[in-house]
Amino acid sequence: MKRPLVLCTLEAIALLSCSRQSEHVSQLIPSPNGVYQAVVLGCRADASECSSLLKVVRTGEPASRETKSVQEATLTPGMQPRITWMADNTLVIDQPGAPARPDIQGEVSFVFSPWRPAPGPFGAKQPIKVPPIESACGIPGLKLPTDVSVLAGGAQAGAKSTDHIDQSGHAATTMRVSVDNPQKPVVLMLGAFEPTIWTIQATPGTTILAVLASGRHRQVVTGLDATIPVAIHTYENKSPCGFFVVDEDRLKELNPMAQKFFGRNVDTVHPAYNGVVTMGSAQGTPSQWVGRGDAPANSYFVKPVPQPGELVEANLDEAIRKGQLRRANLGDKNQWEAEMAKRAPKLGLSPDAVKLRFLRANSVGSLADAYVVLGPMTFPAGLYGARSAVFFVPKGTERPRGNPGHSTIYDFNDMSCTGTGCM
Repeated sequence: MKRPLVLCTLEAIALLSCSRQSEHVSQLIPSPNGVYQAVVLGCRADASECSSLLKVVRTGEPASRETKSVQEATLTPGMQPRITWMADNTLVIDQPGAPARPDIQGEVSFVFSPWRPAPGPFGAKQPIKVPPIESACGIPGLKLPTDVSVLAGGAQAGAKSTDHIDQSGHAATTMRVSVDNPQKPVVLMLGAFEPTIWTIQATPGTTILAVLASGRHRQVVTGLDATIPVAIHTYENKSPCGFFVVDEDRLKELNPMAQKFFGRNVDTVHPAYNGVVTMGSAQGTPSQWVGRGDAPANSYFVKPVPQPGELVEANLDEAIRKGQLRRANLGDKNQWEAEMAKRAPKLGLSPDAVKLRFLRANSVGSLADAYVVLGPMTFPAGLYGARSAVFFVPKGTERPRGNPGHSTIYDFNDMSCTGTGCM
């Protein structure tokens, strides 16, 4: 087994340094019958190496490391688990990015023996008193008739756009959903990995009772009457119910989610193509599509937070505007090689070797990411990997302050080369 799940007793916690962690609860999820709760106790903010602890406790018990539990497990450090109750005594833990087991990709599950109260004085069992808990996996107030269809549709992504609806750094995709199912009322399950705006339209004879939208990133549903309930459960909003994507490789996720929210399995799955999905079982071409807009899609657009690479470029451009930098050119490169050639005999190098060392060290034949320092400045943060740069410091100019990251600095003041590109 590549990724064992470590079950630990309270005595073993100290050996795993779990006792050093705080009592911060990062997740608390009730079981379907409300008798138990899955509690994840996270690390302290300054304890990056310690593992989180998962405990299954009776509802009403304090969420602490000392509380007696039905089952315990330590989790992979630094990973936020997704926890799903499959039954009253069966828990599935999915830790995205963790090494996968051969049989279940990225998932670990365990079944535990339910807690039983101690016998009373005459052998009678004491009743379990559990405060009422409203399940997070459902749509409040939704009551479905017996005769209803559960329709699922979607894809990894819809049609591309240039707009953003979240801070994931991914531009939103769009899905046009057309529903034609006059035979029965329907509930819709819409799932996409990318942030997506779903615009729904339906034939006049189709009744939509509710919509559940899910995915990795933010999902937005428009085009519905305001009386139709919509539930959004995604990985990014840390849904306690998990999330799903309608994709041929992930169809097994649909029925468990349908059972949680609607108490029945999915009837049909409708893949989306190029941002269009047609759902329902009506025959022929519908005569009319009706869409009701509650809020226009552009009302959900946001200005994305610049990504690390964009921030580095923006800060370098700002330094150019302030006169602290300028773009380097071939003359700057040739000047460095000429100065180094003068010193080549002392270094035991030929002029050709000096040029070869420069090219090998930097691979900046185009000088695309090379700059000349013109005045006092501080290196912008984030100059690592593909975001690193080359800086020429002319004689008489102060070397920039701060952390150059993976950048290379050619300093004419002492003809020194420092940084990852130097040989």
